[in-house]
Amino acid sequence: MTCDDATIASRLAASLPQARWFAEKGACIAGVEVHDRGSLPRDTAADVALVDVHLAERDPSGPSPRYVMMIDAAGVDATATPAVARWLLELVLSGRSLTCRVGSFVGHAAGHAGRLSSIAPTGPVTVSLIGGDASNTSLLVRCGSIGWVIKLFRRCRAGIHPEVEIGEFFATASPWTDTPRLCGWLDYVPADGARAAGTTTIATVHEYAPGHATGWDRLVALLGAGDGLAGEAFAIVAAIGRVTARMHRAFAARSDMPAFAPEPALPAGRQAASGRMRGHAEGVFALIESRLPQVEPALANRLAATLEARSTLVSRFDRLANLALGTSNIRVHGDYHLGQLLVAEQWDKSLVAERDNKSLVAEQGSVLVIDFEGEPGRTLAERREKTAAAKDVAGMCRSFDYLLKHFAKSTGRTYAAADLERLETCYLDAYREGAAGQPWWPADRAEADSLLAVFKLDKAIYELAYELNNRPDWIDVPLAAIEEAMVRNEG
Repeated sequence: MTCDDATIASRLAASLPQARWFAEKGACIAGVEVHDRGSLPRDTAADVALVDVHLAERDPSGPSPRYVMMIDAAGVDATATPAVARWLLELVLSGRSLTCRVGSFVGHAAGHAGRLSSIAPTGPVTVSLIGGDASNTSLLVRCGSIGWVIKLFRRCRAGIHPEVEIGEFFATASPWTDTPRLCGWLDYVPADGARAAGTTTIATVHEYAPGHATGWDRLVALLGAGDGLAGEAFAIVAAIGRVTARMHRAFAARSDMPAFAPEPALPAGRQAASGRMRGHAEGVFALIESRLPQVEPALANRLAATLEARSTLVSRFDRLANLALGTSNIRVHGDYHLGQLLVAEQWDKSLVAERDNKSLVAEQGSVLVIDFEGEPGRTLAERREKTAAAKDVAGMCRSFDYLLKHFAKSTGRTYAAADLERLETCYLDAYREGAAGQPWWPADRAEADSLLAVFKLDKAIYELAYELNNRPDWIDVPLAAIEEAMVRNEG
């Protein structure tokens, strides 16, 4: 039996600020309260709990952030134990439920059948943490030759979760196969008396793709191999451009499905999107003001200069409203970067030089796209909104900047802006080829570049908030991009 609610609350109040996935870093925790709790099977020696974190600075009339925890007998997180991972898999893939004090955890098998990865494990399982530098907890679970990836959404938000919605879409309503298939998911459903609170997606289960590494890891390894940005690296970047275009084509292919049907990018919609970008930027500037005393002096001076230019920066988003585009808005990945790609470790070297149809067919499956939950710092409704495909394209371009600066910082080599331009050009050329003639990408190059600049600036400002909250050593990367955009009069 695990410890009582009061002990759990006390221990979590002390440990949560150090948890990588805790979103309210820097906030003062006034207290932790167990909202609901259920006992897992005896062999797991754990409970599942939803806990509300009360923050001193939060409006007491509003809801407190809620997190999901797997707690062992000592009140320690037990998510990565084989017994708990097996329970999660079995609950999801069997479609069973666990009744708790207030509500229930309900498993849902995905709407496809006939695949081994959709069958619950029948033998011993092994568990390893993957992607530790993330806002969720992801586990690789193996049973013999079969593997699954479980993603536990630590921060609980009621509503339709894009990871499930998009996973079901690609598994059952689209022929696109460049993504690991969704096997199922776990929801928390309140009791009837509390149903107004809404259903919350707690976890997803996807097929495991062996023989792949993240796009980030593959490119870092190639950069460090001695050849720098050579042919294989550019072949991978071009393949990423093509898979991005195929993904957007798949997103836009079902006009009969309201949640995915493309919509005209009307002036009123662009005005609203511009307003949201302005509002988000203002929120980030307020965060910067609150964090200035905690930042080293050199960076603090640069951040202060950015604050002085806030009105000019915010006005850049007016350009989105003023663009005379005849394009469509579509569903997008929403948090698109090199860490959201899986690249085959045994890359076909023939793809470096060849570009005929045979090579492109062979390339299928060499780059897989994962993690369709969207940016964790935005609401579920914001993540599900249709928007310009440029949002994803801008995110990948920003990721190339992170890649090169990470490599320079970790090796002591000089960062070269020309290398970023070469990567972006390779990626964009391949993407434009795949997006040519599509209603969701501007036919006019200047319009496309203007649209892309707006979304790059929006992404850099989002990144700045993320780094202030999670990785102070990385503040310079988005800050430099914002400074450069100001100098170039971009965005």
